[in-house]
Amino acid sequence: MSTNIEIDGRNFVLRDDRPLRQVMDEIEAAASAAPAFITLSGDDRSISVLIRPTTRVVISVEKAAHVDTTGRIEPDHASWDLPFEDWEM
Repeated sequence: MSTNIEIDGRNFVLRDDRPLRQVMDEIEAAASAAPAFITLSGDDRSISVLIRPTTRVVISVEKAAHVDTTGRIEPDHASWDLPFEDWEM
């Protein structure tokens, strides 16, 4: 699974060592207060981003494809089990 976060049009791949819900809570808290920096870590770098109420944040999660024994990609019907239900879309 790969998690991407886009902040004001700039894309960043997140490492999987932090729960996504924790990252989302941190962004939400920073957006609802005075502007604040949050730090995000990826595979090859870390960034600190100033979050304010007008910051546009999009998080997308891509599941790994399942390949059967013949090499064909099988559809994934498993549940996502992600914390997006708490965010307005």
